[in-house]
Amino acid sequence: MSKFINSVAGPIGIEDLGKTLMHEHLAIGLPGWEADALAGVRTKADLIARCVDLIQELQSHGFRSLLDPCPNDIGRDTDLMGEVAGRTGFNILFATGLYEDVLAGSYWKLKAARDPDAEKYITDMYIREIEHGVPGRGCKPAIIKVATGRAPFTSFEQMAMRAAAAASIATGLPITTHTAGADGDRQLQYLTDCGVSPHRVIVGHSCGSSELHYHRSICQRGAYIGFDRFGLTQFNSDENRVASLCTLLNLNYAPHIIVSHDCVFNMRGQLMGRSDAPPVVTPMHFVRHIAPLLRDRGVEQTVIDALLIDNPRRYFQGIRP
Repeated sequence: MSKFINSVAGPIGIEDLGKTLMHEHLAIGLPGWEADALAGVRTKADLIARCVDLIQELQSHGFRSLLDPCPNDIGRDTDLMGEVAGRTGFNILFATGLYEDVLAGSYWKLKAARDPDAEKYITDMYIREIEHGVPGRGCKPAIIKVATGRAPFTSFEQMAMRAAAAASIATGLPITTHTAGADGDRQLQYLTDCGVSPHRVIVGHSCGSSELHYHRSICQRGAYIGFDRFGLTQFNSDENRVASLCTLLNLNYAPHIIVSHDCVFNMRGQLMGRSDAPPVVTPMHFVRHIAPLLRDRGVEQTVIDALLIDNPRRYFQGIRP
């Protein structure tokens, strides 16, 4: 079992993670945002300032770490992460990976279509970052990101999953996934068919569904399940999420559950509203709004703490839930 984990500032002890959010984003830039000539210009200093403000607020609530699983092709910015980590002393973990077919960069889709060795190339790219660090910075990812839309998965998504599985097996790094709030059971099946152990996988955005059989199918396989979009009510209501979470807790699936928000601190360009629009949900939403609802339903604070402290640590240590 691993005792250390890579952060953007270098290796840290897994025991030093403390209270951790497992799916937040300092910045995202969907392919093509640079071409938006009407979007307001935000400087690197602007992006850093917002991140520092939000991180410091997290620190005031006892948080010590977060995972930013932004894939390489939708604006992963390790320079920004490194600057924010340096200014705050906060542990920021990041990913290597590619995004789902619909929003993935055209470079990678063209490479997958035209290069017969694309799968090996992508696998080697993941392994190179894991073992030698991001070119130009040297920082190493803590996790591999997989992303798919709704099933049936496209040939590009299947190739990216195979590459992620091969890199995970070769390096020992775990996998976290993006789903459309469904089909995570099929995603997990695909990854395990490729040889990945279920307990090395977080099936992300599973709280987009309120179906108990769906949640149980993932937990019963031995994987971790992401209740990681609290506050994003366009995908499901928090009331439904809390009800589903409490049901799983009552069924003794607490060790399988990861909680977070999928908060985007900075969205590059101007998809909606102003270019400097604040996040739709803040990373304090869980402790401010969800934890009180859980306590009102009889969930002990020790259980809530375990979701934020024990489960991330166990996942990174490679311990079965």
